[in-house]
Amino acid sequence: MRVNPTLAPIQVLRHIARHRPLPAKRLGISRIEIALVVVIVGVAMMFIMGAKPRGNRSPFALFGVAPGMTLAQLQKAVIAQQQGKIDCRPQFTGYKYCVLKFPQDAGIVAAVVDPKKRVVVVEAARVEGLDRLQSEAQNAQVEWNRVAQSVAVPPLVDRGDTGAVRWSSGSRWTAELHFNGSQDPDPASYVVLVDTRAVEQLAKSSEDAAESARQSGWIPPTAEEAAAAFEKRRADRKSDYGAMATTLAQLGDFESAHYNTHQTYTDNVAELSGMFIVGATHLEILSATDSGWTAKATLPGYPHSSCVAIGGRVATADLPVTAGGHSITASGVTCDPLPPLETPSLGRS
Repeated sequence: MRVNPTLAPIQVLRHIARHRPLPAKRLGISRIEIALVVVIVGVAMMFIMGAKPRGNRSPFALFGVAPGMTLAQLQKAVIAQQQGKIDCRPQFTGYKYCVLKFPQDAGIVAAVVDPKKRVVVVEAARVEGLDRLQSEAQNAQVEWNRVAQSVAVPPLVDRGDTGAVRWSSGSRWTAELHFNGSQDPDPASYVVLVDTRAVEQLAKSSEDAAESARQSGWIPPTAEEAAAAFEKRRADRKSDYGAMATTLAQLGDFESAHYNTHQTYTDNVAELSGMFIVGATHLEILSATDSGWTAKATLPGYPHSSCVAIGGRVATADLPVTAGGHSITASGVTCDPLPPLETPSLGRS
């Protein structure tokens, strides 16, 4: 392009600008620009995930462990941060059941890890004489109450519950405390934190997994299921309790047969051929002479109740008394009343 030398400087600039060729139009986005966009989006996602570390983790934690965390995070929380130990073993197909052991014993604490190495359940059961779970659960509730309000839910009757309370975050994360009325004030006997979506997948993996999930409360019972379980337990208790009286009644028949043969009674059940003890009854023949016998029956589940029996002639000083203080004065069987089964409440406020 030629420029007239007689033009003033400002006129020269205008002349060049008018005659400069225009840049070619761009088509699409260059690879460099695409890569730059990908990097920016990736950094943004990393920032979002960093700002919300619990986006894929339960807001409910116990001993620093929460459903949703990875196996590596679980190990860090237990081993690195609390100097504890983890013992994992296979459970179901691809799942692991990891027992968590802390320097200060807290009872039975465990986590279920899925095939993707993520925690789906955290559970803890109280052990008599160990109070760490109780204090940990109390401290955890402070945080849980900041997430959601607790509500009463159907208890796990088969575990002996008399009540249960649940916290929920969205439709995925839950935390529950279960009570069995063993003390006053009543400490939580069982604590369970659940990733409900993951447990649904676990239940679909096998019938054994589904049954275990229901029995453990990972899949909570409905009110109808809890009521049906309560009625079944009532019937089972009556049958179990009756085993003591049935055992003593049989003992009377066998002692009479032994006397007819040997003209004396025996305190050795092995000498009563064909005699058997019903259920989980513990039978103790207290005394046996050539004039009479006494015996007592107990059950592990009823430490404050028992049945007693006598046969033949027994001196007044030797008459047995039940655990509840009931005396027996004539041949036969006497039992303490079956302890009432407390109707389970839906929870604890």
